[in-house]
Amino acid sequence: MNTDTKRHEQTLLRVALRNAIAQASDEQLEQDQFQQLAQRLANTKLDNSQFRNLENLAYTTDKISDITDLLKKLTGRDSRGRGWASENLGQQVIFALVDLRKKADDIVKNIPDHMRGAIDADLPRRVHLELCRELVKHLTAEFMYKKPKE
Repeated sequence: MNTDTKRHEQTLLRVALRNAIAQASDEQLEQDQFQQLAQRLANTKLDNSQFRNLENLAYTTDKISDITDLLKKLTGRDSRGRGWASENLGQQVIFALVDLRKKADDIVKNIPDHMRGAIDADLPRRVHLELCRELVKHLTAEFMYKKPKE
């Protein structure tokens, strides 16, 4: 395969992935369980800064485990159970993030055959990370929107 063909496949793959991730992201917002989770988070004593820290980490890390580890730390520190530990919300967010791996695998599996030459072994993880970033971004926005103003 020549360089131009490879580059063309990679460009097509990037566009296809961007579209598939955007569609999956929009679908997240429509799910009842996502809306319920966002509302329950808004009813806690969490503040905007904790969500901003989570969002900043999600967009600067290359590891999903960094995101889940931060949530584990925040949940563990919530000794009064009024934030991330309330109703086990931190753990539920972790489960939601981990569960996105199935969606990432489906996205990669459904890439058309003519783009398969551009796929590498790390692609499912990278798609999973993008889906996690989208979920954190949506949770942050929903939290800030639904959080009662004091």
